[in-house]
Amino acid sequence: MDISHLVRPKPPPFGDELIARAARSWNPEFPGRAELPRKYAKICWATMVLATSQQRAPKEMLSEVCRTKGIDESEVFEALEALAHRIEETDYAFKGKSGMRATLSSRTKSFFERLR
Repeated sequence: MDISHLVRPKPPPFGDELIARAARSWNPEFPGRAELPRKYAKICWATMVLATSQQRAPKEMLSEVCRTKGIDESEVFEALEALAHRIEETDYAFKGKSGMRATLSSRTKSFFERLR
């Protein structure tokens, strides 16, 4: 006897912003992003549409959309967690480069000032 439909799953550990970003992953308005496979991006898009129509948080609706589409929600959660990790790494690398760039430019300026 399958009672999985009676159990309300825990909300995912990530926020609505991540689901919204995943939904825009293959959107033509954001060309070249393709951060997630289309399958999961479509699930997130449907989640955003349903959440907007019912005026609820997307993370509350994600499990319902997964159930409706017949996709295991753990797959979607794993894909979103991987996306969050990738975003975090990219942000960290960007901040690190900007910090290094700022350090190099300030050192270069001080070097040229000493040469004058």
